[in-house]
Amino acid sequence: MAEVYHHLTGSAEYIRELKNYEKNLLPALRKKLNSQLTPILNPIENKINSSDTSKLKSEMPDMFHDGRTQWSGVEVKARISLRPKDLIFIEGKGRGGNSLDGAVGFEYAELAGIQRRPPRERSKGWGSSSVGYHSYTYNGQGFAFNRKLRKEFGKPGRFLWKRVLKRKPDIEAKVQSVANDFGIKLSKRLS
Repeated sequence: MAEVYHHLTGSAEYIRELKNYEKNLLPALRKKLNSQLTPILNPIENKINSSDTSKLKSEMPDMFHDGRTQWSGVEVKARISLRPKDLIFIEGKGRGGNSLDGAVGFEYAELAGIQRRPPRERSKGWGSSSVGYHSYTYNGQGFAFNRKLRKEFGKPGRFLWKRVLKRKPDIEAKVQSVANDFGIKLSKRLS
């Protein structure tokens, strides 16, 4: 499942030490970070789930269905990272929906329109025991979706990322405060 990540860097070695040797401190760090960041992240989540969802319902009603790609809102959480240069990441994931793994409509809509290379003319192929090799021609799938999202909500990062950037100083201050309480040296800012 695609996830939207926003990172704040720190000492991964310190977090690994907490995980391996100080088993009670890592849950305490998680709890403290969540208690500090919840007042910042909850309004962001609520805004996406209320005003953006109602605007999507009126502008793009086809996103509301029972399939895996349905829009069912977002859950925004701060998580501790064990990656070498990250202390936390802010994650936005589609809420449950009716599918087993949760709905990915939020991820599609948040990231739609990012183009790192020109689109292919044909899809990547796959084999089958009954018919053989399959592929299909791209006929502009997704272009109308991307255009509509860009027109109504702006460029990719349109829901969560733009709101996190607006609250960047508050998030950094809270994480710095928690890091100081736990003796973690932060090396970079929110990127």
